[in-house]
Amino acid sequence: MRASAAERAADVDPVSVLVIGAGYAGVMATNRLLASSSRLEADRVRVTVVNPRPEFVERIRLHELAAGSRSSVFLPLTDILHRAAHLLVGTARRIDSDARTVTVATAAGDITERYDFLIYAPGSAAAAPIPGARQHAHLLADLDGAQTAARQLAGSAAGSRVVIVGGGFTGVEAAAEIAERRPDLDVTLLSSGPVATQMRPQARRAIRRALTRLGVHLVEDATAVRITTGAVILTDGRAVAFDSCLVVLSFTAPDLARASGLSVDRVGRLCVDETLRCTEAPRIIGAGDAIVTPAGVGAHLRMSCAAALPLGGHAAETVLHLVRGQEPAPISIGFVVQCLSLGRKDGYIQLVRPDDSARAGRLTGRKAAWVKERICRLVVDGPEKERRRPGAYRAVKGPRRSPSAVHP
Repeated sequence: MRASAAERAADVDPVSVLVIGAGYAGVMATNRLLASSSRLEADRVRVTVVNPRPEFVERIRLHELAAGSRSSVFLPLTDILHRAAHLLVGTARRIDSDARTVTVATAAGDITERYDFLIYAPGSAAAAPIPGARQHAHLLADLDGAQTAARQLAGSAAGSRVVIVGGGFTGVEAAAEIAERRPDLDVTLLSSGPVATQMRPQARRAIRRALTRLGVHLVEDATAVRITTGAVILTDGRAVAFDSCLVVLSFTAPDLARASGLSVDRVGRLCVDETLRCTEAPRIIGAGDAIVTPAGVGAHLRMSCAAALPLGGHAAETVLHLVRGQEPAPISIGFVVQCLSLGRKDGYIQLVRPDDSARAGRLTGRKAAWVKERICRLVVDGPEKERRRPGAYRAVKGPRRSPSAVHP
């Protein structure tokens, strides 16, 4: 007599999947993995998510938190994660790829979690390449920095001097948000080169005009070399005085992969192949800001939620292929827009090709602000909808592949 499907499933060992990180990539990976599993796979696939806090942090809104436009950037993970996922609140300290274990620091002490497959998605953190930045300024790209900046700005008197160091997207958004929310403050934005240098000259001109309308003092070609108590020191020796200083420069990866003896690039990102498998430990699958893909498929990918979401989705698909004994497919991920908020009533949307280069088409003003807000909501709605309908979030295909497939 032939065994039933349920009996056959009972004879198969359960598969343990450990997800490190519950940011944009980790949540997307978890939800797509569990929602995409067949009924038999659902009976044997166990997913545990390791995250330092029980909330999801909307990092793309940290500048709003700092400015006081938003009181919270937290969403309970229980409201976003698939109901079958187990949440372990703690911090991954070390991965043993040979034993397939992860040491996790929790409030009750260190514990060891075993895995059959590991999805590595711990995200990124703010880098502080300027001496004195951590001691005398707020690192806006991190939650702690945004929270302390919010408290200081809320208590700032009229006329207080606020200096933002970094003329990239987040620096521009922070300067505009603070100036609009607190027109009584003296806001200065320092940019080492042209503001929003990755955008077209036409876009940069529009952004400069918007900042000027909001009262922001924009200083371009102003490279900071040191931050001291109350002043940013520039390469030409000038000192730009401040009462509050926010730094938004670059991102760095956590030290977890490097400390675990895995291959990383110069900023600590885990090296993965075209299918997102770790180059020397193929049961580790990477996603999000903390990985680097071969240049042939990912040279155009920037640290962003726009890349983290599809990378998380593909990481889940790679795990499912491996569980089913199939060969995973390479990634193909592209971009659609570059978008900036310029306060709550203005913005700039630039259409881009899949390789993130600008193409004809832009949107400005209130319509652009509305579109940017919709995008911010979609990057949370997308992973949440994956709980019920796998593939609800669809990624744009990437550019034509380059012959090169080496890591940078």
